[in-house]
Amino acid sequence: MRIKYLLFFYFKNMGKSWLYLIASIGLILLISVQIFRFFNTWFDQEDYGNLPGQIIVIIQLFSLLYMIYFYLTFSNELKYGIHRYFTDGYKILLEKLTVLFSIHFIFQLILLLLTYSIFVMTYYLAGVEFSSIYGSLFRLLVDYMFAPLLFASLIGLVIASIFGDKKISVMFIVLIWFLTGGLNQELFTPFFREIGTKDWESLLSIGPSSIFSLYSPYIGFNVYDGLEWRLLTWLLILLFLLSVASIKWAVIKKEKRIMTFIVALLLCFSIVSGRMSITTNTSPFNNADFNKEVSAYQQFQSVTTDVNYDVEAYDIQIDKNKVNAKLFFLHANTDKPSFQLYYAFPIEKIVVDGNEVSYSREGDIVQIESHTDDFKVIEFVYEITHTQLVPYTNNRVVLLANQAWYPKKREKHMYEKDGSDYIKLTDNVANANETYDFYLEAENLLFTNLERSNENYQGNSSGLSIIIGQGNKLEYQGYEVIYPSDWTNMVEQTKEIIERLEINFEELRQIVPLNVNEPPTKIVLNGPSSYINKDHLIYNAGGITTAMTHPDTFSVFDEYLIQILVEQKSPTAMFNEWVNLTSVMIRKEHNYPVAFQTPTLEILGTSLEKRVYDIHAAFVGWRTEDRKSFLKQWYLEMDDTWTWEDVEALVEERKVQ
Repeated sequence: MRIKYLLFFYFKNMGKSWLYLIASIGLILLISVQIFRFFNTWFDQEDYGNLPGQIIVIIQLFSLLYMIYFYLTFSNELKYGIHRYFTDGYKILLEKLTVLFSIHFIFQLILLLLTYSIFVMTYYLAGVEFSSIYGSLFRLLVDYMFAPLLFASLIGLVIASIFGDKKISVMFIVLIWFLTGGLNQELFTPFFREIGTKDWESLLSIGPSSIFSLYSPYIGFNVYDGLEWRLLTWLLILLFLLSVASIKWAVIKKEKRIMTFIVALLLCFSIVSGRMSITTNTSPFNNADFNKEVSAYQQFQSVTTDVNYDVEAYDIQIDKNKVNAKLFFLHANTDKPSFQLYYAFPIEKIVVDGNEVSYSREGDIVQIESHTDDFKVIEFVYEITHTQLVPYTNNRVVLLANQAWYPKKREKHMYEKDGSDYIKLTDNVANANETYDFYLEAENLLFTNLERSNENYQGNSSGLSIIIGQGNKLEYQGYEVIYPSDWTNMVEQTKEIIERLEINFEELRQIVPLNVNEPPTKIVLNGPSSYINKDHLIYNAGGITTAMTHPDTFSVFDEYLIQILVEQKSPTAMFNEWVNLTSVMIRKEHNYPVAFQTPTLEILGTSLEKRVYDIHAAFVGWRTEDRKSFLKQWYLEMDDTWTWEDVEALVEERKVQ
């Protein structure tokens, strides 16, 4: 009965509190305003996956008001010490704490549902197709909105329990709010950029690494089991602190013993959940882990390999993160064959012609002791694990043909230094000389370059790509187009993409040799990297986060596509300028918009700028046939020895003609 009265009293108290109402109503209003502003700015208007990041700052702001409200409410309860005058006073105090938290939980649940409804309506009106992204959105709001606002109430109660109505309490509230809010990774970037997902310091933050990077194409929102274990850890620690602070009001020994036992349990559970958080952390947005992997590849040394064999076929079975890959051989003439397989994938065993064998690993190179130089079948059993270069989160993963996710006949690591502080992929599937028969058994595939055959997939290709993830599929005139879930419906844009793809093939074939002769019928938009082979195209927008429905993204489509279709040459700056001029020619010839016709960024601001502008000026004045012959001669003759004088000489030749 007392609980019933307490519920009614505090429910009425919260409903009348201006502080609580300002926090709750203000939160919804400010979220609505931020969404409105999102649609009325020129930058990233269609980056719907990262739209929910707008709430992180708002949650940080209003969590302070909730902390203050609960601190004032409970410190006022404690001020007069009424609980000391009753034999069950401690029990009454605990009931008050429970009721306060429970009513706040209910109110926050209502706010959560309202906020979710606002985002769902926004996505629906914007044209984001119904898919699993809507379910993931709810999980995101629970993790980054609902949980932090619950913690705000507990922090206020803990401060009130420890310090009462002392003025120093305000300082501690502001300090804890500043240090522990969802923005602390943004505020203390130098510290958190050095913290990996498996470091214990990762427990110090419940916010994202960046409020502008909450969504990764095909992988989904930045929510994962490790984050939810971390939230549970924070909840248990706050309950632990509240319980410890409250024991001082227990006057009956039995109550003290029970609370001491509960405190011990909370401490043990918080340690266990903290450990679980560290072991299950799979955030695809961790800078420290990314830098560590890049550094590892930069330090890998070349390995002596033995690839005196020929692979005929692959039979690959994938069950969640377990992979069983069988390689069938046409020919073998070595008892120590080498294969390329991503070093981060732990190997369970390797079996050669039915016999388990020993092996060694050095970077991405696996060397096998086969005990026979005429093996027929080698079986690899291994796991797909999460890394920053190959994210595997929430059973979603993007595994492309240019990655070493299955055993390959290669003599290099998957990545190598690119001459700067970064690394580049070594596998060029477009120029691969060998093709293989692939047989694939996997569930929940969004994409594969193989054709479906009953319950499995099979085909002949130079490489195998699969996506098990969050995305949409569209078929148009024999083409299959895959795009991220946070993009709006692509029916109209797909028509233009296919048209421009075919036009680029047609135009470029007249100028230069292409990596493949015909447009592939399977296309993945906004994949993690860009490449093409005979059966599929992976197109990455080069860092542009907006969808292909946005004109800014379409404005660079031809330029980026040419870099995929044509083999790159040196010097790099000169090749990029050739791509720039070629894309300008194609767009003008087919009446596609050309916003600015300028040299590339590598040229602008350098001593070459005027010279290259002069080349542009001459180029636009020529007939289409002259432009094509100029671009053809430039590309075919260009090599490492070329200078801009050579390009200018080609221009002068056409002036004379």
